Order: sequence, then structure tokens, then C-alpha cells
Amino acid sequence: MIAQKLILGYSSRIVSQVLQMLGMLIVARILGPSVTGTVAFGLAFVSMFLFISDFGLSSAHIKLISEGQDESKCNGTFARLKLLLTGVYVLVVLGFYAAQKFIFGVTFESPDHDYVILIYLVLVAVNQLYFIPTTTFAAKTEQAKQDIPAFIQLFIYQVLRVIVAFLGYKAIAQSLSNLAAVILVFPIYWYLFRGYPVGQYDKKLAKLYFNISVPVFIVLIAQTVIYSTDRVILQYLTNSDEVGYYAAGFSISQFVRLIESSAGILFFPFFSKNITEGEFGKINSSIKKYERFNLSFVLPLVFYIMIFSEFVVSIALGPKFAKTPPMLAVITISMFISLINLPYINIISGKGLFKQSATVYVIGTVFFLIFSFLLVSPFLLGLKGIGIALSLLCTNIFFGVVFMIYSKKELNSIIIFQGKYLMLYGIIYSIAAYYIYNMFSLGLIGKIISSAVYFAGYFGFALLFRLITIEDWKMTLEIINVKKMYNYVNTELKIK
Repeated sequence: MIAQKLILGYSSRIVSQVLQMLGMLIVARILGPSVTGTVAFGLAFVSMFLFISDFGLSSAHIKLISEGQDESKCNGTFARLKLLLTGVYVLVVLGFYAAQKFIFGVTFESPDHDYVILIYLVLVAVNQLYFIPTTTFAAKTEQAKQDIPAFIQLFIYQVLRVIVAFLGYKAIAQSLSNLAAVILVFPIYWYLFRGYPVGQYDKKLAKLYFNISVPVFIVLIAQTVIYSTDRVILQYLTNSDEVGYYAAGFSISQFVRLIESSAGILFFPFFSKNITEGEFGKINSSIKKYERFNLSFVLPLVFYIMIFSEFVVSIALGPKFAKTPPMLAVITISMFISLINLPYINIISGKGLFKQSATVYVIGTVFFLIFSFLLVSPFLLGLKGIGIALSLLCTNIFFGVVFMIYSKKELNSIIIFQGKYLMLYGIIYSIAAYYIYNMFSLGLIGKIISSAVYFAGYFGFALLFRLITIEDWKMTLEIINVKKMYNYVNTELKIK
């Protein structure tokens, strides 16, 4: 059943990414980079403090339930702690916003920035409450219950954002569209969670939650700084247009990040359970399948976007985003490296080595901030969006190297990076393809044909050299096995 869970996670997120890209394509073409940047900044601003609303309790909840703790007590304790922390989060964001505006006199480019920040604060607070059911679903590796409401929410948002863009409304309306989608899925979450036991608050269990969550909290702070303050740093050091170029590139690359989030939610409880039981063969087998899928079928797309970034941006976003291609190329490979790092980060967490993980993330965060300031600041290198993308790339490489070393050190039975030959092949082929592609000046038809030739050659030579096998294709074709997926989803969605 783990295969169906992973496949559902992959496929639903791929479809979601396609919908999101279509929505972004239409909205960006109509509204331009400034509005895109304003909306991205507003979300990033309130996301800077998201670690407060979770405090690492979600990871603790997943670990405790996957290890067999009383589910009713866990759900009751987690729900009350989550409500309390979400309230604290809202007060902290409002306090920071008020201090910046009324005490230090910091103003934004336009009043729209203020409204977008406040709308997204409400949106994120409501969304955090949905973590009560979704984290429980994740702890029980119930993928369908996580994916279906999230997909419906995304679909509603894309429809609404396109409608308001066509009507001529800008950043504020875009933010309200997102908020409306979040509120409208509330009945779905309530329906799916209504059969789960929710007991009383347990003080002893709460203490156990915080014992696990404190080092995870440090990791959350680090992740928030790395993945949310990038847009905030750009806004303060550059302008909304530059944030818009960067955010557009980041949005296109999100097909990689969505796969990462899907697999990560499954890997953590799966690894935690099997490390406890000493089932290292199952762990190595899962990592091997995960890496082979990504290196066989995701990596070619990553290299394609890097090589054809100008073509991709011109088709998806139009001439207004002419500065986005180099940012897109760097962000996409950075996201893929993060994807490959994922199993090894989850091995450390699954073994309960949260303090070691926190130490690595703190060092990585300092590394990211230093690089960002050096590369982005107009007083130094002044690389703007490309600079922040390069900072993210270097940080993810650092995490990958360190967590692989840690995984091997702590669990010698783990086999590190089983797909290195596939990676090497992809690099060699794509370097050759890049030089050949840039030898010619091609029009639209020529670039479409070149795209087809790139993929045909990539998979053709990989099959010839037996790097990608028929078995790999069979595994991928499971995505369209409708009968198996229907049976799995139908089984999971039965109310208890």
C-alpha cells in the first residue's frame, strides 16, 4: 500500500502544480511582476513567524502516534496546544507589523502591501488549524485524506484568482481569493476528521510533546528563515518587481517541492517505525525506489528547465518576466537537491536525533543569511534575485552532504545515494545538450522540436545503457493504474 500512497502523493501534487502553473501563467500575464511580487511578499512576511504556530509539535505528534501512543490523548493534547500556539502566532505577527509601522516608521511601496499582509495573516491562521486533522492523517500515513482537501482548496483558489484577474482586480483581490478557498474547504476537513477520537488534554503527554519538539522548533525556525525570508530580503534590498521575477521562477520550480513534501510526510513515520523495529532492508529498498524514480523521471525535467529556461518562461509568463530565466534555472536544481536530501534528513529525524538535526540547520541558516547578504546587497555583489537563488542552492548542497554523512555514521546499514550513476549520466547528457542547443538560433517550432529531441535522446540513451530499465517504467506507469488507486482511496476515505 505504500506504493499507492507515494503514487497518490506524487500524482496529486503534479496535477496540482499544473493547475497552479496555469493559474499563475494567466494571472502573471494579466497583472505583471509587481502584483506577483506584492502577493509573494505578503505571504512571505507572515510566514516568517510560522515556526511559532507549530513549535515542532507536528513532528512530535507524528512520531508519538507512529510509535503507538494513545491516539485519543495525543489528538486531544495536540489540538489544544495547536490552538494556543496559533493564537500566539497571530499576536506576534501583529506586534511585529505594528512595531515596524508605528514605532520604527517603516513603510512599504504601497498600501496594498499592508492589506495583503493582514489578509494572509488570517489565511495562515485558519490554515494552521487544519494541521490538527492533517498531521493526524500524516501520522497514520493516510495520504488520500491529506491530498484530496488540499487539491480542492488549490483548485478553488486557481479558479477564483483567474476570475478576479480578468475582472481587473489586483493584489488585494488575489489574496482574498486565496483566503476564500481556505475557508471553503473547512467542511471537508471536518467531515474527514469527525470519526477520530479526541480526548482530554494530558499534562504528561504535553511534556513529552515539548521534549521532542524543542529541537524540531529550532529546525522550523531555520527552515522558515531559508524558505520564507528569501522574498523578504529581496523586497527590502531591491523592489517588488525583483520579488515578482524571483517568485515566478520559484512557482514554476514548485513541481519538485511538491514531490518533496509528499514523500517527506510519508518517510518520517515510515522510517521512525522501521528504525525502531530494525527493518533496515525496508528502509534501503524505499530509498532506492525513491531515488530511482526521481533520478530517472524528475531529473530530466529539471535539466530541461535549466537548459530551456528562456523558452519555458516565454511560454509560461511572457516578455514581462524576461529576467526570470536564470533565477528559474538555479532555483530548480536547488529544489531537486533538496528532494534528494529528503530521505537522509528523515532518517536522522526518524531515529530521534533532533538535536543533531537542529545543529545542522542552525549552521545552514547562518550560511544562507551570510551568502544572501553578500550576493544580493546592492553595496556588495548586487546579484538580486539570482543572488538569493544561488544562496539557496549552496545551502541545500551543504545540507545534502552533511545529512548523508550523518545518516551513514548513525546507521551504518543505510546505503547512501544508490543512484549516483543515473545522476552522472544526466549531468553529462545535459551538458552536451546545452552546448548543442546554444549552437543554433531557433524559433518557436525549432524549440518545440528541440524539446522533443532532448527527451527522446535522454530516455533513449538511458535505456540503451540500461540505466533506466523497463521495471522503472512499469513502476512509473502505476500512476495511471486507476483501479488500484481507486481501491486505495476508497478504503482510506471510509469514515470510522
